[in-house]
Amino acid sequence: MRVLVMGAGGVGGYYGGRLLQRGHVVTLVARGAHLETLRARGLEVRAAGLPAGPRPVRAVADPGEVGDRPELVLFTVKGYDTETAARALLPALDATSVVLTLQNGVDAVERVGAVVGPARILAGSTVIEAAITAPGVVEQRGTTPRVVLGEPSGAPTPRVEAVAALFRDAGVETLVTADARRALWEKFVRIAPGATLSSACQKSLGPLRQVPETAALYRALVGEAVAVGRAAGVALPADAVDQAVGFIWTLPAGMTTSMQRDFEGGRPVELEELTGSVVRLGARLGVPTPVFAVLYAVLKPRVPERPGGHVE
Repeated sequence: MRVLVMGAGGVGGYYGGRLLQRGHVVTLVARGAHLETLRARGLEVRAAGLPAGPRPVRAVADPGEVGDRPELVLFTVKGYDTETAARALLPALDATSVVLTLQNGVDAVERVGAVVGPARILAGSTVIEAAITAPGVVEQRGTTPRVVLGEPSGAPTPRVEAVAALFRDAGVETLVTADARRALWEKFVRIAPGATLSSACQKSLGPLRQVPETAALYRALVGEAVAVGRAAGVALPADAVDQAVGFIWTLPAGMTTSMQRDFEGGRPVELEELTGSVVRLGARLGVPTPVFAVLYAVLKPRVPERPGGHVE
């Protein structure tokens, strides 16, 4: 299959590498030194079950440079670049191209669909810890990567099954869901609290769970996110807080969040897509989010200034 990875950072680079390993025609959209290394040396994905060393890969700065129209686009840019990246993607698409959103946050389907057309969109979420550790090198560690995807309408379709089969063949744990919105929120109520608290404390997950007062704060953040999701009409289960906290407590103690790492590296951050969205949506729906609101106010002055567009 012809696959275009829009945003060849940790997530896009990892899944692009898995598909490349299975012989698919993969093109990565990247920038800077990462792009130059991909062109000159190839992509190296360091993860269990994958061979060591780089593999040749097509890499471009602009999706409009792609000759053959992709059958599948993995849309993996950071949330703050969603509209810019979606507009840049348009010249690469044809009527049959499918765009799978694998972003943080809960509004990617609407934001990307508004630009490229809702009929092209598959909704997806992923659990993965992966990052660019050097130009051309993506390293995956921590929990086993997992993808959940489905049609925004919930209907079972051949294209959903085809994309799921693609990931499974590449060794990725994959689930097809009839309620993609719920799947997005089930991930969101885990990652938004973790990203917010780890960024504020500048600590990995282990210390956040070990200190009783901080662990209680963590649970309170999960509770606020779940309450906002339910008020938004998402069918989260009665034990959603316990489920999310239970999952979080199984993650490796040394695991860090991408927003925390971006803060530490002075890079653009997804504060508005994660922390800010809970605060804004809660205010709109009349749901109090006091812990998120305080940490949002703490983190907002630390957001690095952005001189221009940025695509991971």
